Amino acid sequence: MTGRRGFELSGTRRRATGAGGRGQSEVLGVVLLLAITIVGTGLIVSFGSSALNDAKQASEIDSAENAMTQLDSKASLVGIGSSPVQRTSLGVDSVAVENRSGWMRVRVVNRTDGTTEHVVMNQTLGAIIYANGDTSIAYQGGGVWKRTGGGSTMVSPPEFHYRGTTLTLPLVTVNGTDSLDGTVRVTQGGPTESKFPKQGNPDFRNPLENGEVNVTVQSEYYEAWGRFFEQRTGGRVSYDHDSDRVFITLVVPTRTRNVTNALAGTTPDQMTIKGAGGSSFTDSYNSSDGAYPGSPSPPYDGTIVTKGSVKLTGGAEVYGDLRTGGGTVEFGGGVTVHGNVSYGGTIDCNGGGGNSDCSAVSGWQANNGTVPEISPIGDTVTAKAATYSKASNNDNDAVTAIDGEQWNQSESTLTLPSGAYYIDDDNLDSSQTLVLDNSGGDITLVVDDDVVWSDVTVEVTDPDGGMVKLYTTGSKFHVIGGEVGDTATHHSPTFRVYAKPGLDVLLDDHATFVGLIYAPGTDSQSGSITIQTHAQLFGGVVGGGSTLLQAGGSIHFDRALRSVDPVVGAADNVPRLTYLHISVSHVNVTSA
Repeated sequence: MTGRRGFELSGTRRRATGAGGRGQSEVLGVVLLLAITIVGTGLIVSFGSSALNDAKQASEIDSAENAMTQLDSKASLVGIGSSPVQRTSLGVDSVAVENRSGWMRVRVVNRTDGTTEHVVMNQTLGAIIYANGDTSIAYQGGGVWKRTGGGSTMVSPPEFHYRGTTLTLPLVTVNGTDSLDGTVRVTQGGPTESKFPKQGNPDFRNPLENGEVNVTVQSEYYEAWGRFFEQRTGGRVSYDHDSDRVFITLVVPTRTRNVTNALAGTTPDQMTIKGAGGSSFTDSYNSSDGAYPGSPSPPYDGTIVTKGSVKLTGGAEVYGDLRTGGGTVEFGGGVTVHGNVSYGGTIDCNGGGGNSDCSAVSGWQANNGTVPEISPIGDTVTAKAATYSKASNNDNDAVTAIDGEQWNQSESTLTLPSGAYYIDDDNLDSSQTLVLDNSGGDITLVVDDDVVWSDVTVEVTDPDGGMVKLYTTGSKFHVIGGEVGDTATHHSPTFRVYAKPGLDVLLDDHATFVGLIYAPGTDSQSGSITIQTHAQLFGGVVGGGSTLLQAGGSIHFDRALRSVDPVVGAADNVPRLTYLHISVSHVNVTSA
């Protein structure tokens, strides 16, 4: 009995313990469910609130973009239209006027001598800015811009119109009260100022004759301005990220002509051709038909053209015409011109005796000489140096021929494939051969220094390949001994040397050069051309200053140059500009 009762009590306790466990589990379940519900509700409220805030901010930003675009339209009507006043509703808060925000500068550079600069406009822009978190939207310079943490973009373009070779820039600047809300009033801030052209000012007239136009914008939205310039003009822009600035350059087309002469002098300095030490002459060939035949042969197209005087003495021959724009044409004994003589000054056929019956001239002679103007290309050369001096724009690191910005002195053969390269110190010496491998396309080589090659070999590998364009900022291009260019086929259009006015050209000591030297001079920056000691130039030369052919120096004009633009590719990615129209209008923006 006792044992049985004990057993029952024990069982009762076990059953009682089991029921309590189930009760506790139910309570814990309810607590956990409530906790999950509370946390979930909090998360939903938190994320929902954030999403609502984001949606609200996005909606406000969209409204601000629309409001600024409407303001842009109204400001244009007042600034460059005929309306004296306009009103518009902003529809958003946190809008302020920053009267000193940003500026634009326009300069015309290198009109005549490569150094002259005229500041056409240097104008504060002002801005109307809406701010919301890390996003701002601004009306500035006649356009609408947006800035976020990721950078700036354009919402609506400014009044900057580039078509063909004409730039029209009716700039609209902003002034007003510090803060705006509700409806705003846009009024004229004064008469429109014409910046370019200006009547009666020869430095501010159309068409532009020479040089380049530089536009600089400083703004916190400068990156968007830069992309707009690139898209609108097709040109290359430069950025100064430290100063929030962007630059665009537009080049005034130069007066160029296809090269049709062996020697073209662009200044009124004297040319002297004499045979001391060997016959000095000009003649012609056509590399499209083959290499130079070895001696002068018809047709005789080794023409000389110059703005100045010409003196020919014993042993000098011109297998072509002679044309001058002024000065005196003076013939000594033993001289022959196998063509016509057209002079713009006087002629002396007897070495100072005043005889005008020139038996040395095989063709006709007449006092009707004219010489076309050819513009210098110093601005183009300077622009090339500025562009390719930046490591991001050149391929120096892709070749072993260049060490930093100099030729690699540890290599005897330096090879440059198609690409762009920059040298700031021309240290090429006679123990080295420079191979310009143009089989894969154009090669651009900028030498920011004088070029003086003594007994150096410079090979152009493919006469049918890309152009090889050498730009030198220095004052000397000297080839003393050695061979430069495609000396096998004498194809000159492939290799071209471009330089600023004032270049001193020297070919000496049996040097051979195949190519075009293009460095038109000016009256104030003339330079010189000297070809002597049996040196030969196959192609053509356009330059300025005193010119001397002597001691067997000769120029063999390549008639293949007649069919090519002498400066093709010289201003790649640089928009051309002939007509410039700039005005500034001011508008005031205040709360209505």
